[in-house]
Order: sequence, then C-alpha cells, then structure tokens
Amino acid sequence: MTPTISADNISVKYGDHRVIEQFSLAVDQGGFIGILGPNGCGKTTFLRALSRILKPDQGAVFIEGLDAESYDSRTLAKTIGCVGQETDVAFPFTVREIVFMGRYPHIGKLAPLSPKDLAIADEAMKTTNTFPLADRLITEVSGGERQRVLIARTLTQQPKILLLDEPTSHLDINHQIEIMDLIRDLTPKITVIGVFHDLNLASYFCDRIVLMKQGKILAVGTPMEVLTPEKIRESFSIGMMVSIHPLTGKPHLMPEYGVQPTPASTRIHVISGGGTGTEILHTLCLHGFSVSAGVLAANDSDCLAAVKLGLETIIEPPFAVVSDKSVQKLKLMLASADKIVVTGMPVGYGNLANLKALTEVSKPVYLFGEGDDYTNGEATHIRRALIENEAVIVPGITALMKILYAGNP
Repeated sequence: MTPTISADNISVKYGDHRVIEQFSLAVDQGGFIGILGPNGCGKTTFLRALSRILKPDQGAVFIEGLDAESYDSRTLAKTIGCVGQETDVAFPFTVREIVFMGRYPHIGKLAPLSPKDLAIADEAMKTTNTFPLADRLITEVSGGERQRVLIARTLTQQPKILLLDEPTSHLDINHQIEIMDLIRDLTPKITVIGVFHDLNLASYFCDRIVLMKQGKILAVGTPMEVLTPEKIRESFSIGMMVSIHPLTGKPHLMPEYGVQPTPASTRIHVISGGGTGTEILHTLCLHGFSVSAGVLAANDSDCLAAVKLGLETIIEPPFAVVSDKSVQKLKLMLASADKIVVTGMPVGYGNLANLKALTEVSKPVYLFGEGDDYTNGEATHIRRALIENEAVIVPGITALMKILYAGNP
C-alpha cells in the first residue's frame, strides 16, 4: 500500500544551519500523527518541507507515491491543507470571506462561488463553531476564534492531507478538546499530521507519535510506545511521571517539578494510608527532601503515588496485615530518617504496626491530626503517647514546610 504522504531521508537547512537531518517518515491514509519535541528541534520545519514551502536539500517528499515537486500549485492546494502557528490576518475581511478563500483551488480564475462551494464553506463554519461569527471582521475576533476560522478555511479546501502547526495554541481548554475531537473525526477520510506542545492532548488523540530531538527522529510508535519517562527525558531534558489514565487507557504525563534530592538532603519518612499522604509525598519531593514511605498496601493510592515518585517504599499485598518482615524494614527506615511525618490515616489492626514502630524511635515526629481509629482505642493511645513524647501536631502542609525549613525539631 502506497503511503498517503512520506518523507524519504530529507534534510533541510537554513543557511549553514541544518535543522532537519536524514528524516524519514511514511503516513498511511487516515492516520493521525502527532509531532512532539522541544522548541527548535525542527517540528515546524518538517511540516514546511511536507507542504513544499521549503525544498529539502537532500531527499524527497512523496504524496500518494508522486514526488511533491511534480504537483502544480492548484493540485497541491487541493491535496494538502495547512494551518500554521500565526493567526494574524492583515486585512479586515469578514470571517465568511476568509473561509471562502479555501475554495479558490477548486474554482476557475475570477469564477464566482457556486451553491456547492457556499454549502461546503457553511458546513466548515458550522463544524468549527464559527458560523455565528460569519459576518464579523476577522480583525475583531479573539485569537482563539481566529484560529477556528483558519481551521474552517482549511477544511473548506477539502484536502486529503491536513498539516497542523500547534492548532490548539490559542484555544481555551473547551475549544482545544472540541477542535481535537473534530480533527480526529476527520481522520478516516483525511490524513492528519500535527505539531503539538501539549503531550497529554497528543497522547489522547493521536494514533502515532513522532518524538524529535535536534532535527532527528528519536522514536516513532503508539503513544504507549513513545511517551515513556526515558524517551521524554532524552528529548525534552526533563523528568516526567507517566501513568495510565484510568478512563482513557492512554499515557498521562506530569512533569517532575522541583529540586532533586542530594546526599545532603534531609531524610523524611512518611507513614500514611488511604490517600492521606499523596499530597504530602509530592510536596516533600518538590522541595528536594529525600523521602521514603511505608508500610503501604499495594493498592493504596499513597503507594501508587510513592512508586510514581520513585520513592523507597515498603509495600504489602492488598488487604494484608503488616508483616514482621515489613516491620523490620520500617524500623530500619525510621532509624535512617532525620524526621518522621504521620498523616491522619485511618488505622485498623492491619496497619497498627506502623504506629507501634514509632514508639521505639527518638526522632522528631510530626502528626497531621487524628484519623479514624478501628482498633478499640489502641491507635489513639499511641498517638497520645507520641504527643506526650514531644511529637508536633501540624495543621497542614504549609505549616509543616515552615517547620522543616526553619530547622525546628
């Protein structure tokens, strides 16, 4: 099967600066391809080469098996539609007139638009929710509205291939989803290649991802194959936590903000459970503390957070009582910690051993209130004993961070 569009070993340079180097990619009919990578890696240059705005210094672009250079301008405009980064329009045309411009490749010189042309333009405006703007001047609509108008104009071309350079950059979240839904719905008939900065949007909507680095392809594949912490770090030089979204089944990415811990960082062990420690774990990591956690059940959201954060964590199977082996590991972690944080977690006989282990250490302990006690008062008794032994009750994360930074015991 001949690819709808392909790049065969293309290289592109501006002056002496090579931006794209030996870039090869084949896209089949109906695919939705997302191009990702840091600023300056060549994403936009690649789209310009595909659309013949730039001629490769090496290699060739093929459209339906034919060299793109063999297409005349009118045929190329019927085949490829482009929506660029820039949305500024210099002249005060109405929105309707801007959208009508998409029909020019299909009509003769100075020929009027036919009823069919008008219907196609109206449908494109309705599809992009710009029909209510039809009689307004393009210079008087917002940046997001203008972006949707330009997408409507491109749809009016009825292209086989749609090239998009950051199509959601000026849109609010509602219209981002609306436009991406629209674009995805087009893909059985239209082949779409888009440059995106929002990794999660690309993960959710795109069939395949092309990840770039310094003008070359770093990885190509499904979102699951490409959007891994290792590949993202190699491309963007940033740590990224990647999890599977519970509703979409697609990779969901969140940057690892904050300061990386060092051997000199204060070591803090967090005893939590039932989701009471997730925010605390993240906040402590964000501020560069060396954090450990446990004992936690494998299905506890605190455990999932600790694992995603890469923390040393003591883990028990779901619904299991904390074992003697885990208690011994906990005691070692508590002994090596500088400070200990205990959340207001619910305590039953299954996790009571976490609190009991605290009675044998002489480290600063910080308590976040009292959780539910399902141990006939044993957990409450231990908490009160800790307070009598100078454990500090803190009202929230902000107060804890002030104490930690002040160096208070």
